[in-house]
Amino acid sequence: MSDNQQAAIRNICGDYGNDPNRMMDIVREVQSQFGCVQGENLDVIAQATSTTRVAVEGVVTFYAFFSEKPEGKVIIRLCNDIIDQMQGFDRIATAFKDALGIGIGETTPDGMISLEATPCIGMSDQAPAALIDDVVFTNLTRDTVFDICEKLQHSVPASQIDGRYGDGNNSDPLVRSMVQNNIRKRGPVLFADLERGSAIRKAVAMTPAEVIRDVKTARLRGRGGAGFPTGMKWDFTRAARGAKKFVLCNADEGEPGTFKDRVILTECPDLLIEGMVIGGYAIGSDAGIIYLRGEYAYLQG
Repeated sequence: MSDNQQAAIRNICGDYGNDPNRMMDIVREVQSQFGCVQGENLDVIAQATSTTRVAVEGVVTFYAFFSEKPEGKVIIRLCNDIIDQMQGFDRIATAFKDALGIGIGETTPDGMISLEATPCIGMSDQAPAALIDDVVFTNLTRDTVFDICEKLQHSVPASQIDGRYGDGNNSDPLVRSMVQNNIRKRGPVLFADLERGSAIRKAVAMTPAEVIRDVKTARLRGRGGAGFPTGMKWDFTRAARGAKKFVLCNADEGEPGTFKDRVILTECPDLLIEGMVIGGYAIGSDAGIIYLRGEYAYLQG
C-alpha cells in the first residue's frame, strides 16, 4: 500500500473523529474510494481508531457490501436467500455465468463486473432478485439477465437499464424503482386516510405521561419476536438516567422472506416519522435516527 493511500485512509478516519464507534462509516468510505478494504488497510484503520485489527475485520467480513478483495466497477449482488433459491437462484446464477463468463465470487477479466451472492435483500415477494450498484432488479429471467449484462458491458448505468417503475411511490422521482408493493389488502391502521400531523397535534396537547398512558391502554406492542409492550418501553426510557435520549427506527428487516418494512418505508414515511416524533415527545427526546439497511439505499432519496 502506497504512502498516499495510507494518508487517504487516515484522513477518512479523521473525518469521523477517529471514532471506533463510526467504524461502519469509515469502512464504507474506504470501500467506496478503493474498491475494497484489504490487508494493510485494516491495520491503518485499527491504528487510527485505537482499536484492534480483528474489530475492523469483523465489520468488513460481516456485511455483504464490504469486500476484502478488489471487485469490479459494477457489482451484481444476486440474492440467494431461501425464497430466491426456491424461485430459481441456480437458474439465474447460470444465466449470469453464461452472459458474463464468470461465476459467483468472480470478476470479469477486464475488471469491469463482479458477480456476488448476497443474503436477503427484502424482495422475496418478487424473486429472483438482484441489486446492481444499489439498483433493484426483480423477477429475473434468463432473457432479462442477458439484456442487463449486454447493457452493463456497454457501460450503460444500472439506473438506466430497465426504465420500468413499480406502483405507488416506487414511481416517485425520488425513488424510481421497479419494485412492486404487492399490497393485497389495505388495513385500517397503516393505510387509513389520516390527516398528516394530526396525531402530533393531539399528542402535544397531552402531557408525555398521558401519551404513555394511552399507548399502554391501547396495548401496543413491538413487532419484534418478544412483542414487548411499547408503553412500558417508553415509560422505562423516560425514567432512565441520562441527559440525552434518542428514538431509533430499525429499518433493517434482514430476516429471509420479510418485506413489510420496505412497504411502510415506501408508502408511509410520513406516518413512520410522525410516530417517531410522538415517541420522542413521550420519552423526552429531541433526536431520532433511522437505520436504513444497505439493500434499501434506493429509498434514501
